[in-house]
Amino acid sequence: MHAYCLFCETQKCAVIALQIRQRYGVRCISPRIIQRKWVKGVCTEERHDWLPGYIFLYSDEPLTPFYGISGVIRWLGGGELANEDLAYAEMILRSDGILGTVHLAEVGDRCVIDDPRWAGMNGTVTKIDRGRKRCCVEFLFDRVRRSVWVGYDLVSKAKDEESGKTD
Repeated sequence: MHAYCLFCETQKCAVIALQIRQRYGVRCISPRIIQRKWVKGVCTEERHDWLPGYIFLYSDEPLTPFYGISGVIRWLGGGELANEDLAYAEMILRSDGILGTVHLAEVGDRCVIDDPRWAGMNGTVTKIDRGRKRCCVEFLFDRVRRSVWVGYDLVSKAKDEESGKTD
């Protein structure tokens, strides 16, 4: 599986993804997140775009970057994703583009998210809202630190790679 990511004009993402699927026959995912929201004391879950403007492409064969689709601003990394960006794209694919609740640690902890859809993703818990049962986790994607508020249940602390001890 080969993974790529396009950064596009946000309002054109759906049209761009449709054009790419039709022209090139590759899978396109614009990630969405399930967020908990409290209304009049009742917890509900809503889906929202996460990383608006980004479209992840997945193909069995390597793709040559193509141009000429209106609204595409750039290819991340100039082509195929690697390292942290590839791990992130694989997590998006495993979750079918829908990110949900995660398990929680404490603010400042390096964490590993136990949910299989997030496999291989590490981040740092930056804020916790215990009343709303959600936390803010920061990840590195496209060489930029990005944060997302997600519902939580329980997160495992990341193990120190050298000693195997939990942080």
